[in-house]
Amino acid sequence: MKNSFNLALICIGAALVLNACSSNSNQKENPKKIEVTGSAEMEVVPNQIYMTFNLKEYLDANKQKVKLESIKAEFLKLCKTVGIVDSNISISGYSGSERWDYYWYKKRKSEPDFMGTISYTIKVNVSEKLDQLVNGINDKALDYFNITKTSHSDMEQLRKDVKTKALIASKAKADYLAKSIGEELGEALLIQEIESNDYGYNSNALLSNSTSYYKESDNNEVAASPNFEKIKIRYEMRAEFKLK
Repeated sequence: MKNSFNLALICIGAALVLNACSSNSNQKENPKKIEVTGSAEMEVVPNQIYMTFNLKEYLDANKQKVKLESIKAEFLKLCKTVGIVDSNISISGYSGSERWDYYWYKKRKSEPDFMGTISYTIKVNVSEKLDQLVNGINDKALDYFNITKTSHSDMEQLRKDVKTKALIASKAKADYLAKSIGEELGEALLIQEIESNDYGYNSNALLSNSTSYYKESDNNEVAASPNFEKIKIRYEMRAEFKLK
């Protein structure tokens, strides 16, 4: 009987130790913490402007077709005059279609032909070069032109800067919220980027604990070109911090 009693005491003691260990373990695995989201936004003047020029064959005053070879040579010469290097010029398309004007409609059965077109994509860092291209181009050879994209040469670094500022904003938010209830902020438990493709958000007043700033380009020529809308970069970062 005595041995059975001692065994029961040992079992009870072991259970208490296990419960204490489990309680301590749960406290370590589930510490008091605060979870917040911070955001940051940047506006930057683009210094990479991509423009597409679509050039077409046409009939001259003598109703003779001006071929693409001549049109291409004329356009590339204009690009060189403006100061656009070859590496910033690329062919983005070729196409052809039947002549549509009334003169050719009467002759196409006996003299079938196509009017060819070619598209060039030009990259510049200032809008003035585009102005010079548009002003100097042969209007008869020009089908249309349009801006296809704007970007910045330091875009990757700019995105990193915005993410960093968003994370700093999240920590500042967690700190003042913790202090408001008499708690002290501890180490970070989680840092997570919130995926978002929203780079056109304008109202900083509605952002939760956001920071916003404007970055002027180091290129004075670009900063002096107000023609293009500024690129907006915005990120949100979620963070969890332990409360001491």
